[in-house]
Amino acid sequence: MSNYEKLYKRYLYKKNELSFTKEQVIEKILKKFKAEEFSKTEILDLVNDDQLEYGKIFKCLKIENPQLLSNIFSSEEKKYHQDELIDNQNNPLDSKKVKKSEWSYNKLLLDEQEGRRVDILLESKDGKYISEFVVRDRCEKVTSYLNALIVGALIDRKAAEYPASIENDYFQYYLDNLNENGFLE
Repeated sequence: MSNYEKLYKRYLYKKNELSFTKEQVIEKILKKFKAEEFSKTEILDLVNDDQLEYGKIFKCLKIENPQLLSNIFSSEEKKYHQDELIDNQNNPLDSKKVKKSEWSYNKLLLDEQEGRRVDILLESKDGKYISEFVVRDRCEKVTSYLNALIVGALIDRKAAEYPASIENDYFQYYLDNLNENGFLE
């Protein structure tokens, strides 16, 4: 029996406990990552996002706790952030060239790039469940956790973009995320 067959059996056993409403997902994110809410209007280019429908984005959360961020970033992500920090120090923003109305947004981008902030954007098309999410900048641990929280409801409602089959790479990714985040125990 393959590892995915074992995970799939555990998934089937726990399946009824793996579908979370948007409120349950938010509660878990707030608790696990000490996230705080912010307005989607702070992300100036979000209106043009090709992954989320702007009008359906119902919650934006940010993680800024330095100790927590240090614990959730992988060594590769920390290296990326360090490289970005060096690049931004070598090529600083010129406050004379940045519109005053865009300064806060540029600071937000720098904080994401340099690992001082992770943003979570949540969309709901039906008002009850999360239909899509985006994690800005790089944080596989947060992405993995959100995937584990959100995909179960999509599968239950037959809204997932892929079948619940161990032959499917996306479903395997979901099973891995469930397992890594302790949802199959």
